[in-house]
Amino acid sequence: MEMITRGRSPMKGYHAMSGAEMSPPGGPPDSGLISGGVGGSESNGGAAVSVATNGVAEPSSSGIGGSRGSSHRRSGNANTGQQEVVAKFTEASHFFKEQLMPVRQRQGVKDQPLLSASQGSLRDVKAMEAAAAAASTDASSNRNLQRPTTSQHPTNGGGGTGTAAVSYKKSDSGNDGFGAVVLELDAPPSHLRQEKQSDACYSRDISASNGDLSNPQPVVSKHSSRYRPMQYGGGANGGGNSFAAEVDTKSTGRHRTSSTRSGSVITFRNIRYEVMVKRFPWSKAEKKVVLNGISGIMHPGLNAIMGPTGSGKSSLLDVLAGRKDPQFLRGEVLVDGAEQPDNFKCMSGYVVQDDIVMGTLTVRENLSFSAALRLPGNTSAHVRKEKVDNVIQELGLSKVADSKIGTELIRGVSGGERKRTNIGMELITDPPVLFLDEPTTGLDAFTAGSVIRTLKMLANSGRTIIFSIHQPKYSIYRLFDNLTLVVAGCVVYHGNAGDNPLDYFARIGFHCEAHNSPPDFFMDMVHGEIVSRQDSRGDLEILADRDSILDTDVLKSQSEAISNRLIEAWRESGLSDRLEQQVDDIYQRSLNRECVSTDVKVKKVPRVEYPTSVCNQIIWVSWRTGLNLFRNPQSSIIQLVVYLFFGISLGTVFFSLDTSLESGIQNRQGLFFFLLLQMVFVNLGAVEVFIKERVIFIHESSSGFYRISVYFLAKIFCDMLPIKTLPVLLFMPIVYFMAKLKLTAGAFFFYELNLVLATCGACGVAFFISASVSVFGIANIFISIIYVFMMIFGGFLMNIGSMGDWLSWCKYLSLFNYAFSALSVNEFAGMEFCPTTDVANVTRTCKDGYMVLSDQKIAYSTGWDLWSNVLGMLLITFFFLGLCYVQLRRINKYK
Repeated sequence: MEMITRGRSPMKGYHAMSGAEMSPPGGPPDSGLISGGVGGSESNGGAAVSVATNGVAEPSSSGIGGSRGSSHRRSGNANTGQQEVVAKFTEASHFFKEQLMPVRQRQGVKDQPLLSASQGSLRDVKAMEAAAAAASTDASSNRNLQRPTTSQHPTNGGGGTGTAAVSYKKSDSGNDGFGAVVLELDAPPSHLRQEKQSDACYSRDISASNGDLSNPQPVVSKHSSRYRPMQYGGGANGGGNSFAAEVDTKSTGRHRTSSTRSGSVITFRNIRYEVMVKRFPWSKAEKKVVLNGISGIMHPGLNAIMGPTGSGKSSLLDVLAGRKDPQFLRGEVLVDGAEQPDNFKCMSGYVVQDDIVMGTLTVRENLSFSAALRLPGNTSAHVRKEKVDNVIQELGLSKVADSKIGTELIRGVSGGERKRTNIGMELITDPPVLFLDEPTTGLDAFTAGSVIRTLKMLANSGRTIIFSIHQPKYSIYRLFDNLTLVVAGCVVYHGNAGDNPLDYFARIGFHCEAHNSPPDFFMDMVHGEIVSRQDSRGDLEILADRDSILDTDVLKSQSEAISNRLIEAWRESGLSDRLEQQVDDIYQRSLNRECVSTDVKVKKVPRVEYPTSVCNQIIWVSWRTGLNLFRNPQSSIIQLVVYLFFGISLGTVFFSLDTSLESGIQNRQGLFFFLLLQMVFVNLGAVEVFIKERVIFIHESSSGFYRISVYFLAKIFCDMLPIKTLPVLLFMPIVYFMAKLKLTAGAFFFYELNLVLATCGACGVAFFISASVSVFGIANIFISIIYVFMMIFGGFLMNIGSMGDWLSWCKYLSLFNYAFSALSVNEFAGMEFCPTTDVANVTRTCKDGYMVLSDQKIAYSTGWDLWSNVLGMLLITFFFLGLCYVQLRRINKYK
């Protein structure tokens, strides 16, 4: 559809205006669109213009915020200086008449047209004339349209009482800009406030001192309606006043809003975030307030959140992005005037401070992975490729598109290009809001400037960019559109960037030197290094001499004193009052819309299911996992070299074992022990699998890339089985044949099976520890303890039969015990070991393998005794893999 909308701030007598929109190309002729404008100053209110179904405007009451004035009758043509609102009404007129009219009848002028809007100035006369002419042409066609009859009720205008089936409430959040306006049904006068009690909505008289309910009665009866209120939206630098809401007149009940910008407006009100912290593991948890009563509005543009370390800027960013645990969160976050959906973090883009790209993949491959999993499943490969190419071009990554990102062992792209690739991973879905957590951290000054300039370019295209930053240089700061300065969990400034913050702080006694950078000035001020000079108003004077400024305690005391003063000064300022009023207005609109809709809930963004199928997710996650392992020499080549080295080494040491009584038994048991030692402890490297990718996994799983089960299965089938078990199958036969173990096919394959199961069990333990612990050093300690415990009860270092009953049961928890017993039964059964040397006065006899097994207390008499060891290893493997999956699901997805 083509929509012509323009907005202007309600200042200096100007009024908002809006154009009309025709039916969509190829759409049904009865799919109409309502659009209109609102606003106007109290001193110069314009007359309302209503448009009937024949395109003729008729007098109506004044619009919101404007006084009643002259009326105009037009016939489908726009007039310079006048606002024309044109709408096509079809059979849907009956729908509006029956469903959208309020239940309560009120006194007023009868039979007024359905749509009204206030008179205002035009910015784009030609476009409006074209829209009006097209609508007039449609109105003259033979459609047998009938004019609807509306119910009588007053508008919410300031110029008296009139009639309107739909009342419009303007956005009062700033100056020039474009955006949307809340479309409300039967909005109450300014002294009444909508409130919910039980299942009904009432109007509270907020002008009364006692706050009693004024004429309590439902505002709207419970009846079916396919209408949905339109979401609130603001302009780049303020709240715009243009709007358009499309209502499908068919029975589908679909609703879609149109806007001149793709970015969303984020409104947050009285945000309070607390965490429970312990000074020591054994001490009682204490409550710590991280954010304390923060309110504000983030418009499309470049929105920076600044503050010193520990001020709460990153926490505020995470709250707005829906990535903090709601259990400890209080306050409201609204997206385009509606309640923030539960899956907002899946819809918005979030670039974490650490890298979320795979270093072994190229820039294009990383972006292709994101496109394959985040775009709808029915998106063709050609469209995905086109989307990836567009993002690469938009971010200036064309020259490095086919270069690897880089790891510790692989040389890759630069830091700035890596950061832009991280941004591109989130831009694939073209999110309405993009959050970034300190995007310049770890980058040099030039690279940091390049990244922020990229964000500025994205913001200029209509996106809402919100990011935290510590202390940028001035060339970066001057790119900001809006600034939020946070100190000790509270806001000390929220508004336009540029020189406005300097003017504000100068008014409260803090002056920035002529050649000082504003960001440096802000940080020095909150740290107590800026002297506040006493002016004629008697502001507090804080002196810092050369001696005291070096005293840590004095500096800390000054910093706290200045921080408290800045917080109080902001709360008492007019800027804060106006901001609170704007936030409260937006919040009240959201409550009004909840009250308007009783049977039908307020329109929310539906919960987003995973865009692609489980099969598609498994394919792509396995593709990336396999490619990462194949290109990572540390996990592929070195792994093969280690197994080859141990195979040849053990084969050489235990070469051609004999069957003598003196050495045959001991050497075979020693070989089995070292084989199992290698199979288990070589998997110590697997403990970093989830630790290394923890940040990537948390971000991708919480953002809707894939299901946790898909990631888990990909690690098993593309990491554990090929990387851990394949070398066993390839190189452990070297040991078997060099040592000349039992040369039968059954014994050989059972030998291979036992080593594979021992490897899988040890890998399962490593996966569990990796999913449970986030620090590699601590994980190594835990896994070593488990492996050593299993080795002690393995039956080689100590005879299990000699242990007490109270301790011998631990053998059932030992992977070594099952594998060592299985290998021993497989090798010793049916063998005989005879002495090769004679000892004086000692009679020596041969000893068969069953006696050896009996001495070791290893069961061998039945087939179950042999295969029970295999079952034991399988149970240990599945037990720890199951715990690993549970831990992956329990990983805190909130920051």
